[in-house]
Amino acid sequence: MQTARETRAFLLLILVTIVWAGLMPTGKIALQSVPPLTIGAIRLTLGSCLLRWYMGRNLAHQVQWGPPMIGSFALLGLAGYLVGVGCSYYGLRLTTVTNAALLNAASPVSLALLSFVFLKERLSTHATTGILLSVVGVGIIVTRGSLEVMANSQYNRGDLILLATQMSWGVYTIYGRHLMLSISPLAATTYTYVAGACWLIVASLMLEWGQWNPTDTSLSSWIAIVYQTIFGTFAHFWFYDAVSTLGPSRAGIFLNLVPVMAIGIAYFFLHETITIPHLIGGAVVISGILVATRR
Repeated sequence: MQTARETRAFLLLILVTIVWAGLMPTGKIALQSVPPLTIGAIRLTLGSCLLRWYMGRNLAHQVQWGPPMIGSFALLGLAGYLVGVGCSYYGLRLTTVTNAALLNAASPVSLALLSFVFLKERLSTHATTGILLSVVGVGIIVTRGSLEVMANSQYNRGDLILLATQMSWGVYTIYGRHLMLSISPLAATTYTYVAGACWLIVASLMLEWGQWNPTDTSLSSWIAIVYQTIFGTFAHFWFYDAVSTLGPSRAGIFLNLVPVMAIGIAYFFLHETITIPHLIGGAVVISGILVATRR
């Protein structure tokens, strides 16, 4: 029987998927005026301040500081935010929201594989079959359904970058769950955000110095960054909270809602085209996820 804690976790995951569906389209809008790592640095810096304010001095969120804990936050900031968030903006700049959303649909597969490797979670026959199906679906999307693309390795670099960030996000999710055995989800998210902000500030200064002038940034880009900062910030905390209750594999199932909503937003508001390979590849990926999560 589902407990009240599990019900709350499921509701949080639904809210997270709605917020995350809006991150891709608003990210595309922000990229019209602001470089990728700079967006991440702004978002994480302001988000860190919001989370630290929200956490306050509540004793439930205290952290026992030491080299291992600092190293854990540094690793999570690197994997989850410098690579998982910062590099995803690079990928999004080079591809469409539709492609990004469909590739994101395969993220539960990455999470299941990493859970198998690091947490020794058993992969059933259904899970293995579903993973193989999802890989085929991703292949259709990345190759645009063309054998010529595969033969000549004419892949979209943005698609490949986004696939790489999925694995990094999986490491972040799994290791974050391990960290939450000793600290609260809010503390884990807050200090990981601080670490991620530090990584992104350094990276943006090194790689994007002189590429951005705040006075030339459009109002729509600023609004998009505000959306990503406020809602994107708290969505990570909500996701961590749900993962601590349900585990990474069950929580990952809800990520399937993100691409459907994101594609709808991209179609109606960004006027992106949905092609036959998108439909076929997306259907195969979703079928794979349904098979993998079948009990």
